[in-house]
Amino acid sequence: MIQRRHTKKIAWFAAVLWPLVLAAPLAHAQDPNPPSIHSTRGAWPITRQWTPAETRHYAKWVNHVYIMKTTGTVEQRMAKIERILTDPEMNLLLHPDFLGQGSNPQLPIAIIRHVNSILDCGKFTAFMPAYYAYRRGLPWMTAYVRSGGGDVRNSPYNVPTGSANSFTSPSLSAFFRNAIGGFSSGNYRVQLNGPNAGLSDSVPVAISREYLMPGCISYMDGHCLLLAHVTKYGELRFMNASTTHTRDIFTYNGMNAVSMNIPEGSSAENGWKRCFQGLRVFRYPIAETNSAGRVIKVRRRTNEEMKEFGFSTEEFEGLQSILDKHYINVNGIKPQSLHDFIRLRMMTVKTIRPLEFMENYTDQLLEAYKLREDFVQQAWQNVKEHGPITYPEEQSNANIFQAHGRWETWSSPSSDVDRRNMYFYLSEWMDYALRCFGMMPSFVDLTGLEKYHIRTQADLARALIKEKNRLFDEKYMYYTNSKGDKVKLTLSDIEKRLYDLSFDPNHPPELRWGAPIGSAERATAPQTYTPVPDGKHIPMEKAYTLETYYRTVGERETEMSCLRGMFTEGFPIRKKFDEYMKLWFYYDKPTDALQAWLNETGRGQPAKAKAPTLSHDFASSTPY
Repeated sequence: MIQRRHTKKIAWFAAVLWPLVLAAPLAHAQDPNPPSIHSTRGAWPITRQWTPAETRHYAKWVNHVYIMKTTGTVEQRMAKIERILTDPEMNLLLHPDFLGQGSNPQLPIAIIRHVNSILDCGKFTAFMPAYYAYRRGLPWMTAYVRSGGGDVRNSPYNVPTGSANSFTSPSLSAFFRNAIGGFSSGNYRVQLNGPNAGLSDSVPVAISREYLMPGCISYMDGHCLLLAHVTKYGELRFMNASTTHTRDIFTYNGMNAVSMNIPEGSSAENGWKRCFQGLRVFRYPIAETNSAGRVIKVRRRTNEEMKEFGFSTEEFEGLQSILDKHYINVNGIKPQSLHDFIRLRMMTVKTIRPLEFMENYTDQLLEAYKLREDFVQQAWQNVKEHGPITYPEEQSNANIFQAHGRWETWSSPSSDVDRRNMYFYLSEWMDYALRCFGMMPSFVDLTGLEKYHIRTQADLARALIKEKNRLFDEKYMYYTNSKGDKVKLTLSDIEKRLYDLSFDPNHPPELRWGAPIGSAERATAPQTYTPVPDGKHIPMEKAYTLETYYRTVGERETEMSCLRGMFTEGFPIRKKFDEYMKLWFYYDKPTDALQAWLNETGRGQPAKAKAPTLSHDFASSTPY
């Protein structure tokens, strides 16, 4: 029976998933970038140069890993690095047709396991392209950086001082030990025109499907993710790794993980100060060769050489335009936020369907909180076995978001920020749909919302609130409390408790999931305490109250974290979905564009709505 199921699974993979992912027989029949050079020194033989065609091949590889991580078997969805790289259904480079001629054998398992043991979000983004480069016989480099002040992970800027180079490394193991072991999120904090910027690992990328592909990077302050998928709506999906002892690889981050520094100018003198946060493409190295094609040197590409791979400052310029003008004009639609701008540039559909997006997104949101439950249970078990974990109170070299040791491993302030922002992103997307509906009604497909007889933006906002509440009431999960009992939580419950979910690993599951004070659910929680660096113990309920502010923030903070004496009220808290959508209730009269659409379609019925005429940037097919 087991063998029959396995055979059926392989047959399904071969017949259905494989063709969908590769999207063209060319990937099997012809190498998009055949071997053209050769070398015999360094960490591995080099047989290829990085080309735009090679980056599209790399994008297919990354995207396939994401597809299997999100649609594969339970084991594949939970796969760590070793499983990802050794499972033929997950790793296309285990297939000779995709790997191509002149390539290198599988990375030794000892190196894979060593990388897994040190993995974090930064090292994951460094390892994936390095592994791909090794297998395909491509040159690769990663920088060594020094801080411009303080910890390299949150310094004002960093300066490259050298690099690990596959061509000059004495061995395969030495390269991966130095290139990945020496890499951190701080590698991305290099200013565009700062000192030694030409030695940096990455450059900002153009917002276009031609260049912004799986394999690119999103860097936020102290956090980095690997772009892995782009939806038809232009939504970006990412993979990233955790620092837990299990070294999990997550796929729940989306556009909520995209942010950018505000430009301080564009002259060579000020060097685009702090403009290192945002979407980036690797500064692919180039192999210099002699007349016989033998590699004699591997170096970084210059900014000019990187233009064919998408080097561009338009994301910073676009953000500046939004700040100055409050919009950018993109084919008749005026996006008022960076996320709108990205979506409109990256989408391949001609209309958007709010209800379809909401239905899919609520499933993703629920899955993200289910993953949180796994982590909460592991953290609680660790505290029970090894004792309480010290809170990094008023530390000069650590805070609750960037720390060391057990707090870094078992607390969840950073991932809770990600999940809160994932929740808020649903409001942002619907706000985008509402703006578009007022400017270009035919761009918004109201399929599934016909019963609401929508004539104005206020009507649409009311309909979206009702549908969100319906879906949130229907979707649910369970967490295990400290007594071992299962407790049901709907997405509506989680939404109500959004600012109550504790990130403190010393708190039992009831507090980690925000059980209300005085409830029977909270009554099962045992009394614990949170230790602080001077040896004192803060009782559970007091610590929970003092941590209130940090349960509400929308981004990771870089300054020191407080506890005793911390304020517990008086700070702004972001509006939740219903309250946010109610701001549209004032728009209870049709705009001119809506009135024309109502006249054309018969009082707002969307069945025959026209799609806008879009440019090639909107409707081009996925190039990878």
